[in-house]
Amino acid sequence: MVPARRLILSACLAAAVLPVLSGCASRPPEPPPPELPPLPGLRRVVLVHPQSGERADVIYYHNGGYDPRAMDSVNLLLRDRNTGEKAPIDPALMDFLFDLFYRTGLPPTTEVQVLSGYRSPQTNARLVKVNSQAARESFHMQGKALDFRVPALPGPALAEIAKTMQRGGAAFYPGTGHIHIDTGPVRTWKTR
Repeated sequence: MVPARRLILSACLAAAVLPVLSGCASRPPEPPPPELPPLPGLRRVVLVHPQSGERADVIYYHNGGYDPRAMDSVNLLLRDRNTGEKAPIDPALMDFLFDLFYRTGLPPTTEVQVLSGYRSPQTNARLVKVNSQAARESFHMQGKALDFRVPALPGPALAEIAKTMQRGGAAFYPGTGHIHIDTGPVRTWKTR
């Protein structure tokens, strides 16, 4: 009976001390993700790659789910333009873009000029070497980021709206005139 008590006491003591030793007790708990407003049951995006002229005009969400064929079209258009590599694009990224237009009153037929979607690790490493603003651990490598322009609205205004949406990262790059959104943590950063 005594050894069982010692075992229980040891387990309780370890449970109390382990978080302190690992530093978990000193970290504040992460806030819960923000409650996002519901989106319509039918979601459409029009993506255009200006250099190639490729276009994907798709209803990517309907009947309560993401359409695999539409998302394949999105994946193809947002492929790495240097390597030709295709990767799955986070459907929440399309929701971020759709919601941005929805909130601004732009119709879903508004064209999005895509500058960069998915980036392979090789492409990203090359970009980091020549561009001090490129992130080493970019969300582009996970299919969770999009760099784009929308001729229908000024980039700075659109980026400011994106920053308030609580769907991920957002910033405007005045040097190139593009907006960046991603489905990583909610944040923004200084750009030039």
